[in-house]
Amino acid sequence: MEFRVNQIIVEQFNFETLQTQPENAENSIQVQLNEVEPTGDDKSILDDGKIFKVDMPFLLVLDRFKVSGHISRIVQVVDFFGEAEELGAERAEEMSKPLISYIKRLTYEVTEIAFDEPGYELDFESHL
Repeated sequence: MEFRVNQIIVEQFNFETLQTQPENAENSIQVQLNEVEPTGDDKSILDDGKIFKVDMPFLLVLDRFKVSGHISRIVQVVDFFGEAEELGAERAEEMSKPLISYIKRLTYEVTEIAFDEPGYELDFESHL
């Protein structure tokens, strides 16, 4: 399946150094696929397939810090005209994987600067 993608947008990214170990902190990364339509009168781009906004709000609490935020990307699924639920987990994971990589990169870069040492490498994969 072919995808046409826009750039990844960091809508919000927060970093916080933790002074004490949090209790009952629950890590969360959500993947939301929301159908969108082009703005304006020309809707002809929809002839090529449906367009979705891949939203990914997240909260990750680790030993020394926590990061939270929201990143997104617009993706057109070429020759697909169904609903988001019909894409299936494999395609949704394929659409969200670059956003996971972005969270990893942002976290690495910020922790490298904040702690003045090699950045923290998140070790997880998306599993939908």
